[in-house]
Amino acid sequence: MQKDVLPQTAPHDAQTSGTPGGERWQWLDLIKAVALALVFLNHLSEQLFGYPYAANPTAGWPTLAERIAQWRPLAGLGAWTVPANLLRYVGWAGDQGVQLFLVASGLGLTISLLARDAGARLPLVPFYRRRAARVYPLWWGAHLVVVAGIVLLGDASRLRGSMLLASLAGLRATPGLFYYLAPAWWYVGLLLQLYLAYPLFWYLARRYGPWRPLLAIGAASLLIRGIGLVWLYHQQSAYLDAWQRGAILITRLPEFLFGMGLAFWLHERRSAPGVRPRAAATAWLAALAYALGAACALTLVGMTVAPLLTGAGLFLLLMGWLRRYEGRRSPALRLGQWTGAHSYPLYLLHHPLLLFLVPAGLAGGAVQAGARAALAAGATAGSAILLERATALAMNTWRRLVQARGIPRAALRLAAWALAVLCLLVGGELVVRWRNPQEVMGWGERPSLEEDAAVGWRLKPGLTTHLRWEGYDYWVTANALGFPGPEYPVARAPGTLRIMTVGDAFTSAEGVDTDLAWPRLLEGLLADRRAEVLNLAVTGYGPNQYAAVVSKYAPLYRPDVILIGFFVNDYHDALWTDDAFRASIGFGRADANSPAAILSLAHLRRLVRLRLVEPLRARLSGQPAPHGYLLASLAALESGSPVVTESGRAIVAERLAEVRAVAGQIGARVVLVGIPAAVQVCPVDALAYYPRQADLGDAARFDLDQPQRVTRELAQELGLEYLDLREALRAAPECPYQRENMHWTAAGHRLVAATVAQALSGE
Repeated sequence: MQKDVLPQTAPHDAQTSGTPGGERWQWLDLIKAVALALVFLNHLSEQLFGYPYAANPTAGWPTLAERIAQWRPLAGLGAWTVPANLLRYVGWAGDQGVQLFLVASGLGLTISLLARDAGARLPLVPFYRRRAARVYPLWWGAHLVVVAGIVLLGDASRLRGSMLLASLAGLRATPGLFYYLAPAWWYVGLLLQLYLAYPLFWYLARRYGPWRPLLAIGAASLLIRGIGLVWLYHQQSAYLDAWQRGAILITRLPEFLFGMGLAFWLHERRSAPGVRPRAAATAWLAALAYALGAACALTLVGMTVAPLLTGAGLFLLLMGWLRRYEGRRSPALRLGQWTGAHSYPLYLLHHPLLLFLVPAGLAGGAVQAGARAALAAGATAGSAILLERATALAMNTWRRLVQARGIPRAALRLAAWALAVLCLLVGGELVVRWRNPQEVMGWGERPSLEEDAAVGWRLKPGLTTHLRWEGYDYWVTANALGFPGPEYPVARAPGTLRIMTVGDAFTSAEGVDTDLAWPRLLEGLLADRRAEVLNLAVTGYGPNQYAAVVSKYAPLYRPDVILIGFFVNDYHDALWTDDAFRASIGFGRADANSPAAILSLAHLRRLVRLRLVEPLRARLSGQPAPHGYLLASLAALESGSPVVTESGRAIVAERLAEVRAVAGQIGARVVLVGIPAAVQVCPVDALAYYPRQADLGDAARFDLDQPQRVTRELAQELGLEYLDLREALRAAPECPYQRENMHWTAAGHRLVAATVAQALSGE
């Protein structure tokens, strides 16, 4: 569950004026700093330990016993056991920072109006204009930052136009929008709703006195919240999470109204300085409310009042404590005051950065998790400062343009700047397409492929295609059947040795021209035996496709030998359906050379992601870059991989048994040609993409013999021949794999052809 309970009050609410003189209340800024710290710790702990059941009712909420048992201390973390549990407990309670922000927002806005002695009827246009001016510029700036990050990370499909516009407007109440882009941003939608309704609450409080209307509205809100909780829970509705969190303002009005009421109370105390509450009694009452609210958070009905009780109790406790430091100066207090005063931009940016910099779980160890959390905190502070300054600069520039040229001309000037930036980006996209094209909008081989009902997909029959992407520059030539190389008649001349090869990109062959593929070279090496090699391999094929190809074409062409180019990742490919492969290839997607594709900056974005973002993230997280991990085929080498040893193995065994059955019907010999991953043959320094964070010497993580060992065992079980290419490839004077990509060079294909020819000759 992606749970983001991290609201934040806007900075203008912090600019409270406790007296007509308008002094700033230091203690309120400090409370907001505490709230922000709780929110940050909440997200951090949920990233590391998962989310708590308490205070988070869902349609599938576990039993009360399980909710309580979840709070048992963690064990087995050595010296970090106590700190980790402390972080877990404080972080899981950290969503109470939301309540603090709600109370602070209601208090700050009300106390500033009371200090100015505002009338019951607020001037709506000026009121809403001030609220919008203080919320939207930073809100839009944060959108720009996050959208840019999403674009760079290559997940631009999330940026749906209508949803993005709705989010920019602050509409976050629907299920699809509630956690959109940055999950923690749901609170901004709630904050805007509260601002929209605030003039009504203010009018009622001023017209009839604060206590009766605020209490009545608060009680009604609690009742509606409780009814909604029970009804949505029994309906098993996924909207239960959004409802209890605050998608609709009425569900979180009690905390906001408590802040308003507290503002009136504080204002009355200033007017009647002789009235002094008993601090000790207030503290005990606040502590009792907090404890009761924490207990209520474990039950569905209790969640009706739990946010109000914990928020009000904690706020009063902090207020009583932090007011003692009013007027004092120290580095810690100044840092806290600065954090509270800038809590809005800090809130907007902290969660996206935390999700980016801190991987889920504790796989990297407690020290690494702590370092990444500290980095996320520092990055949040730095980026918040930059966001504020950039937003202020943009707003000042806009005002100057409007003053100098008027709104229409200012808008035209802004549009011209935007167009210039777009032209610059499109120019970068065209340069990348020309100099270093990337694999985008599906597979790089997609222009040469088409769907096929029998075997999943094949080459476009009779077509020669030039392919360039990620270090590759080669020509693919397809015969009339849709396979690489020449086509042979069904009938063959007497005494001709006919060989059928099936396999994936290593056999088809990717990265070199079709005539240089090892099956073509093999035919030349066996010329003295009048050999015909039918290459029925296509990039991306796996065991399911091997069996389909053999079942369809072997009975027709009746080969003497069936060679299966079996790559180490075939155990993973066996788990993929034809439909999943077709979707991955990109059939039906837009033309990668269309104007829309160019404007999407697909090549530029992918290049930035692969060359800058992924390496940076890998360095920061200590985890291997995903693209390099994929090209190095390290998933197949993970020690004890259940895919290689269990689920994938079972499917591969079934498909190879199907091949054996067809071969037995036509009297063909079946040889599994074991194709190793590049890292099993070449030093990692020869592979530009190798993820340096992966240690092949770690026997607990990697087993470099595993896929060949499992394949050899399968071959023995099924009575098939097995040819392991590792020794021959390791003997090459230079690495026979592409430096920038995962397949063989032309020299590698020559070496494989010679090795297979020797094996077929019995040498």
